Amino acid sequence: MDADDMNFVTDFFSALFGFRKSSILAPGRGWIVPVVGEVAYQEVLRYLYREKGGNGHDLKVVAVVTPEDGNEFDVNAVRIDIDGRTVGYFSREMAVEYRAVLGADAGQCSAKIVGGFELEDGNIANFGVKLNLAWPPRMK
Repeated sequence: MDADDMNFVTDFFSALFGFRKSSILAPGRGWIVPVVGEVAYQEVLRYLYREKGGNGHDLKVVAVVTPEDGNEFDVNAVRIDIDGRTVGYFSREMAVEYRAVLGADAGQCSAKIVGGFELEDGNIANFGVKLNLAWPPRMK
């Protein structure tokens, strides 16, 4: 089987099972790109934080950034996943820019799960996600 045959097989199974190619997005100058909607994914973020050994500090992980065709709320939606679990989305403004760079493919980047610490009043701060991405968006 030559390289063209391998590419055909990979593309066939990717289309069949909904997988996308994944490329590395260029990093920025730290974990400053916000993710929105994390409040809806607190249980997932809490699980990931504990599963990966979080202990009161920001936890570095790898995030996958995927254009989400058919999103009923935003036609340009870009979903953020960690370990195959959705943890939020880009803002509408950022989604347009990153979608233009990603095309139909997914991209990977460094991320941090933040929060989850005890507040002065005894409550626990919500978890959030920050991405280390270049602006303007580009592939590595």
